[in-house]
Amino acid sequence: MSLLAASADSIKERAAGDPRWRLSGRASMIASVFRISTKAASRRGALLLAALITLAASATGSLKLDVPNSAGVKGTAEIYAGNGDKAGEVAPGATIALPPGKYRLVLPMVGGRITKDSVIIAAGRTSTVLIANAAVLSVAVKDRDGKEPGFGVTVTGTNPPHEKVAEFPSGEAILMAPGQVDVKVDAPPQGYYWHAVTLKPGERANLELNEVVPAELIVHPQRAQIPLDKQTRVVVYKAGTQSQIGASEPGSEHRFKLEPGDYDVYVENHSGAGAPYATDRGIHLRGGDTVERKIALDAAPGASHTSNDGGGRNH
Repeated sequence: MSLLAASADSIKERAAGDPRWRLSGRASMIASVFRISTKAASRRGALLLAALITLAASATGSLKLDVPNSAGVKGTAEIYAGNGDKAGEVAPGATIALPPGKYRLVLPMVGGRITKDSVIIAAGRTSTVLIANAAVLSVAVKDRDGKEPGFGVTVTGTNPPHEKVAEFPSGEAILMAPGQVDVKVDAPPQGYYWHAVTLKPGERANLELNEVVPAELIVHPQRAQIPLDKQTRVVVYKAGTQSQIGASEPGSEHRFKLEPGDYDVYVENHSGAGAPYATDRGIHLRGGDTVERKIALDAAPGASHTSNDGGGRNH
């Protein structure tokens, strides 16, 4: 209740409880008019307050921070008013409302900071601040289930003593000064390393690491269905090339752990009986599979032999 309305009620109460107070018809009417006037004043005050709020809102402007290729980047720029007081913070790609005036924007990043002076904010307008000379580094890791494990990422200089400049979890992106850096991800078993990653102004360097589930290949050389593991040497090549992937000397078995893909197998027979060698081409391996191949060495000595009859078993 307003002070004026309270005064009107007080007049009536005092008149009712004190014989010295008597309200004539005219006095009673004045009190009623007095109350009506105070209610009208309250309504006008509320309307005036709403109008002032609307006016204040329309009197502000906006600042938008535009950093190319910065989607998902952590961190904000700091905004300072002309008197040096901090006016707020804004993330890349976001907008902040500010009173009209002149501002200074400071964007920190790994390796330095970028300052924009004399940013003018006008009422009802949006001022866009473009930062085109910052680089973005993004590191993403996916495990065998396609999930981001959040492994530790370490960024260092490319030259000795390779000083550490940043640390953050995989799955994030950071702003950096342009240049070259080395990046390591603490992924098992021994981590993964990128050397001399180039960070260009206004561009994004996306580093991705996907967990590779190895396959297993077991080769069974035999003659007359008798195992010859201890008398044979087995070499595995990338399919259709002479690029050697692995070799197994004579022993109890010939077992290989390989990345998913296609491979050729070459078997050298040291037993002195049967074919001196045999090949098995185009063996396809999928991640997580165990594939067994029987390779026959039954041909007469000196004759070449190629085994493509399958004899394989997938698990």
